Amino acid sequence: MAGRRDYAAATSHPLSTRAAMKVLERGGNAYDAALAASACLVVVQPNLNGLGGDMFLVTDETKPVALNSSGFSAEAATPEFFRSKGYSEIPKRGPHASFMVPGIPAAWKFLAERASMKPRELMGDAIEIARNGFRVSEKIAAAIRLMSGMTEDPDWQATYTARETGDLLVQRDLSKTLEVLSEDLDAFYTGEIAKKIEEDMVRKGGLLRRGDLEEYRPGVYEAPHVRYRGYDVFTNPPNSQGLTELVWLRLLEGRENDDSTFRSAIETMETAYFYRARYIGDPRYVRFPEWLLSGPVESVAQRAGKMTFGASDTTAFSVFDGDFGISAIQSNYMGFGSGHTIHGTGINMSNRGSYFTLDERHHNCVAPRKLSFHTLMATLARGDRKIFLGSMGGDVQPQVNVQILIRLIDLGLDIQESIDRPRFAYPATIYGTSDIYVEPGLRIEGAKGVEPLNSLMGHAQGITVSHETRAGFDLRGDAFTQVF
Repeated sequence: MAGRRDYAAATSHPLSTRAAMKVLERGGNAYDAALAASACLVVVQPNLNGLGGDMFLVTDETKPVALNSSGFSAEAATPEFFRSKGYSEIPKRGPHASFMVPGIPAAWKFLAERASMKPRELMGDAIEIARNGFRVSEKIAAAIRLMSGMTEDPDWQATYTARETGDLLVQRDLSKTLEVLSEDLDAFYTGEIAKKIEEDMVRKGGLLRRGDLEEYRPGVYEAPHVRYRGYDVFTNPPNSQGLTELVWLRLLEGRENDDSTFRSAIETMETAYFYRARYIGDPRYVRFPEWLLSGPVESVAQRAGKMTFGASDTTAFSVFDGDFGISAIQSNYMGFGSGHTIHGTGINMSNRGSYFTLDERHHNCVAPRKLSFHTLMATLARGDRKIFLGSMGGDVQPQVNVQILIRLIDLGLDIQESIDRPRFAYPATIYGTSDIYVEPGLRIEGAKGVEPLNSLMGHAQGITVSHETRAGFDLRGDAFTQVF
């Protein structure tokens, strides 16, 4: 466009990328494009995210803003409730797994208040695709087949009927819900959609009630950051695991980095993940020490202990409007979340609450209206280039981001090559350790090999901005899938 620099959108599905680019081509800003992309991803990647899930983002303000739109647990969610039902741990599927207030609609309101277009315009592609259907990729079809054997929810089974590659997935109930939200985003928490959520929860034995929905508000913060090799790197504060990345980058600052063995990254990872397990969660229950981001690096390394404790799905995207950008990420946690779909709405609820523990000695023990430790994190870096970056991958998201940042900042590679090159993954939760896995091409002693372009390594998307604007997409995901 005349008088406007290059703009870009990088999402994990071509239909959502197209929706965001259409908005940018019409002169929309980054908030417009982010809302268009997010709404479309809810429709075209139901195996990775949905209206029942959460969203985090970082905006490219003068002082970058971090949005935490992850929901808290229901008032009725207590250790006693789950034990009374005979559970020794929180279930991962079904209505007893879907007790977290969804945050994505609240994030859309944040975006809509800063957008230049009306939500109805921005959500038009999502509504149309949900109503008329789209052809599912091999990955989505496989995810539907897998979940079909894991959930007994009749509304889920009636919604996700596309079981083979190329099948048409029509989500008419979801299209109607999106139409309602395009006119009134508050309807999810206080209006007719909130009423339907409560009715379905009561009928199926779930825990969420309208009072939980009405009380929810997202968090808006100044994004925390550290300095790394001439770049300011920003991310989300707790309950997001984003600070894991910042602590790790501090430990890497004075080391030599390569991307054939990632020796320095491997040697410092355990320290970063030790602090993640100990200090990240709902900030009302556990406080992250400020010295980890500002104190002497030697002290950070020396004061760490050892990890001695005994597959998630997400979708990340970035947009840049020529002047301003956003890095965002949204998720239902595990594939299709809880497998619990709210009757008549097409809303598939997340199972983020299953990351809680019933161990009341642990800071991430379930409690009423509590935020769980959250794997979602967005990344913004500003130096010689602006970098907007994010990836799915659950517990490995800091690893994906750090590996790509090393390639971008330390090695000076292009965004696409940085994403394409092989990665390692250490899928440890905050409760335990894990083996290290590597794709072919990396030499990491003791690591277990996996096939190339493995989803365990995350699906990353990103944008870099300098004298030109470039977008990168991950072959491990659906970004290059055929659009029928």
